[in-house]
Amino acid sequence: MTENEKRLLRPLALMCDQYLRAPDGDLDHLCISAGEEAVERLVEHGMISPHARGGRWTSAGKALLASH
Repeated sequence: MTENEKRLLRPLALMCDQYLRAPDGDLDHLCISAGEEAVERLVEHGMISPHARGGRWTSAGKALLASH
């Protein structure tokens, strides 16, 4: 991932983690189009693996969330 991609994807990942995280730790976009599109972009970049109505963080996604 380039620095530019990281700079763009990290805020999106942080917002998804804050607003879409279900109690079991999965992400659930609740069929809200902005959430759906955010999850799709993160899936495209390998940060989330699709699951049910959202996804689960991959190891790359967890590393992105933990980066500074």
